[in-house]
Amino acid sequence: MSILSCGHWWAQRVKSTLPLPFFGLALWRAWMNLSFVAPNGAVPFSATTDHRLFDLVMLAAFAFVIPLAGRLSPLCPRRWAQRLCPVLMGAYALASAASLAMPDLTAASGPLTAAAALGATLMVLMWSELYAGLTPFKVLIGLTGSYAAAPVLVFLLNGLYPAYQAAALVLLPFASIACLCRAQAHVMLAPLRATGRRTVPWRVVAVMTLYGFASGLSGMHMSEIVGVNSSLTTFVVAGILWVGLLGLSDRISFGAVQKLPPALMVASLALVSLSSLMGPLVMGVCLSAAVLLSYFFVDATLCDISRRFGISAVWLFSITECTSMGAEFVGSTAGAALVASPFGSLPAFHIALNIALVVISLAAAALLLNRRGLAQHWGVSFAEAGALAEDLAGQERRRTWIQTMATQHRLSPREEEVLGLIVEGESMRGIAAKLIISEGTAKSHASHIYEKLGVSGKRALEELAQAALAPEEPVRDSEPNPDTAAARR
Repeated sequence: MSILSCGHWWAQRVKSTLPLPFFGLALWRAWMNLSFVAPNGAVPFSATTDHRLFDLVMLAAFAFVIPLAGRLSPLCPRRWAQRLCPVLMGAYALASAASLAMPDLTAASGPLTAAAALGATLMVLMWSELYAGLTPFKVLIGLTGSYAAAPVLVFLLNGLYPAYQAAALVLLPFASIACLCRAQAHVMLAPLRATGRRTVPWRVVAVMTLYGFASGLSGMHMSEIVGVNSSLTTFVVAGILWVGLLGLSDRISFGAVQKLPPALMVASLALVSLSSLMGPLVMGVCLSAAVLLSYFFVDATLCDISRRFGISAVWLFSITECTSMGAEFVGSTAGAALVASPFGSLPAFHIALNIALVVISLAAAALLLNRRGLAQHWGVSFAEAGALAEDLAGQERRRTWIQTMATQHRLSPREEEVLGLIVEGESMRGIAAKLIISEGTAKSHASHIYEKLGVSGKRALEELAQAALAPEEPVRDSEPNPDTAAARR
């Protein structure tokens, strides 16, 4: 196979799996990296920016959005959010570009940094809500592809003159929002609306909190090459996972991929004893790669929970981002205090700190992989899933059929949830426990479903679903559309 035909195959593979606008998340990642994570020191505005202020304003903004999420959802199609977000971020970038000619503009860095943080909050929530309309496999494809492309953009833009780079930073937020608007055509916005459920997956929130603390603590003693936010580590880890998911989706399982983070953490723990001989480079790469991989699976889990249970993605991600950023702020503060202490220069101190980081990360991975947690309460069972392609096809068929039945027979959102759980083989007691309703209410919803679908009972409904979800049915690569699915049947 020639290089040209191989490239053509990969391009077709990517387009058939996920439309290209979903990778516009990489533009936002590149803007964030160049503006606040690793800004150009030659730009006066960037040199005087208070990065702590940016983080604190984002933290406060996420906390402010939590009680308002019900009114804001869905956020993606709202015109004011689509316009306000790039304007706030672009204003900061424009002032940064203008400071090359007018250094006095640095006096306005505080208010413009706060404005950029508000715009960044909207950007995170809109992209999170958009990805919540995808299946877990597509979420991982989009996240890993975007995270791998962002360092490439950063590398290319870092090679420009400061003035050209600053001008590019003005355009990146607008380009990212344009991609988000185009991607909305490929996602059903109806499932993104909140159905009134406000149950929080606290296990996932705890995982994000532990990883946030570990990320903040590690940032104080890891180099920019191997840190959690390192462009090199992000490119390598995300790129390898993206290529593996696309090329081997019919041979590997979610469980096999999900076991990589704890395996890398154990490797990091083993390499701590050798860090004095080979340096902290390999150990830092393993730990950073493990944390980054875990972030991918946590985000995929949150998107899956939001999509299947109708929980507002704005509300869910505001909670997780708020707790994660708060823990990262505490971790970075504690790390700075420890490094500045009299023990900070001792080699044994760094070894003990590395061990603490690995132990914290392992605790988070244990919470994420516990089958009695997410699988029992939320139906998230990546560790028991089959091949990625097979799992994706089954989920698409089931979701399409349930949405088709709900549309044709005018089921309520709660009845649609009950129908989905019946199709998955849940008992009435299990349905009541998952939806936090009484068993009598679950039976009442089931009776209405049987009546509307014209079946005699649960057994007849299961037989109907089994016949409709036979694997011989065609599977679409894109997200299902209930109207076209109904017409096709």
